[in-house]
Amino acid sequence: MNPKWYQAKVIQGKGLGKTFGFPTLNLDPPQILSGQKTGVYLAKLKIHKKTHYGLLFFGPRLTLGQKDNVLEIFVFNFNREIYGETVFFRLLSYIRSVQTFPDTNSLKRQLLSDYKTAKKILKNFQMLTPFDTI
Repeated sequence: MNPKWYQAKVIQGKGLGKTFGFPTLNLDPPQILSGQKTGVYLAKLKIHKKTHYGLLFFGPRLTLGQKDNVLEIFVFNFNREIYGETVFFRLLSYIRSVQTFPDTNSLKRQLLSDYKTAKKILKNFQMLTPFDTI
């Protein structure tokens, strides 16, 4: 996976992730990932110099009828509002491509599956090295 660190500003979203039980940080600009495959990734983040992991989504929200790419991250064990702040992140592992779901319940089930997949990857995947710094 790409060892590059990206930085993006946290912006206010519509709060849809919260209604699904997966609150996300909406990041701007989404174009910073142009050239990467759209879909869901396991990501490593630095927020206030602390390391976090999460599910990153880059692409259009097809189930919601949106065609423009968005960039958002569900950060594991993190539930704070940090609008206007800058976060650093890198892509660790590609999980799946963008999909269209018949309804929001199907989307929720897939998000839970993605979360479980990411946790398994983290458990088996040792990416932390002395060179892994910002």
